[in-house]
Amino acid sequence: MSTTIHFPEKVKQDFVEKFSKESETDDLFTHDLDTEFSGVKTVHVKTVKSEPLQDYNRAKEVGTGSRYGTTKEVGDHEVTYTMTQDKALSLSIDKGNNKENFNMIQAARVMKAERQERIVPTVDKYRLDKWAKEAGIHVELAAAPTKSTILQMIMDAKSAMVDAGCPETGIQLRVARKYETTLKLSDEWVKLNDLGGKTLPKGTMGELDGMPTKFMTTGRMPANVPFMLIHKGSCISPMKINDYKGHVDPPGLSGDLLEFRLMYDAFVLAHKSAGVLCGCLPGTVVKTPTISMAGNKATLACETAEAAIYYTTDGSDPRYSVDKKLYSAAVALAAGDELRVCAEKAGMFWSDVAAQDYAG
Repeated sequence: MSTTIHFPEKVKQDFVEKFSKESETDDLFTHDLDTEFSGVKTVHVKTVKSEPLQDYNRAKEVGTGSRYGTTKEVGDHEVTYTMTQDKALSLSIDKGNNKENFNMIQAARVMKAERQERIVPTVDKYRLDKWAKEAGIHVELAAAPTKSTILQMIMDAKSAMVDAGCPETGIQLRVARKYETTLKLSDEWVKLNDLGGKTLPKGTMGELDGMPTKFMTTGRMPANVPFMLIHKGSCISPMKINDYKGHVDPPGLSGDLLEFRLMYDAFVLAHKSAGVLCGCLPGTVVKTPTISMAGNKATLACETAEAAIYYTTDGSDPRYSVDKKLYSAAVALAAGDELRVCAEKAGMFWSDVAAQDYAG
């Protein structure tokens, strides 16, 4: 008679802890929102919509309005994060001469091999691909990096992140293994890579201008991306083990059956998107759309052929907004509208955002 063993939470937690130690991406994101996905696969995150400062008008007469300017209701932007990756394993372990009631030792070995050889690489690659796709900043490089240009490219990229509002402390650098020699042979690497007795994260090859640097295992970095800069507070990657159980002598098998189900995903936090930057090879980034105004009508265009143009009028970033609209004809704006525009095309990284505020 078949017996089913549902592994306790401590077994699942042990799997997650070992996964984290073996992963090359687990130290790149914040786990703050992980608990929000408990029992659900979709989380709605709202962020406060900030308003620009106004001039204080001390000349305004009493009763004619506030000297502090026009009062505006505090609003918010909403972004929805939904886990889409739902993977499973079904593995049989032949009993042979082993007479244990469910071969826990063998099951542990099997799951270790699966975790190290399949699960970790698959999740790591997916995370980096997704973060690259949703990065707040895509820098299209003039050419593939060389030992005389790669350091300048990376330093310029970091400056772009900081200028966009990303905190300078906490940025990590990930470099495709293909460019390891290119970076290490650059003259500046030797000068800047001063560890100074610091304890660096596992696998870190050095520090570049304060950024812990790792060379990613071949195949895990996204295509057409020589390097990525990621601030830990800018990404999330929820992961849930839905099922982890074993069956002893199920019908048709003399032995044990191990079943495992994993749900996960990866996202860039919209309100912190400046904390993820991709250095992209030439011709892989959609051009930033243009906005032409005629009265209150906005005409949108993009130099990248066949790119789809999206926009919002509430000031939210259309790359992440649940309310973005596909552009098809001139957009009529009302007083106070904040037009934000981006463009996307399959096989390319999305564009930067163009902006136009309409006062009326």
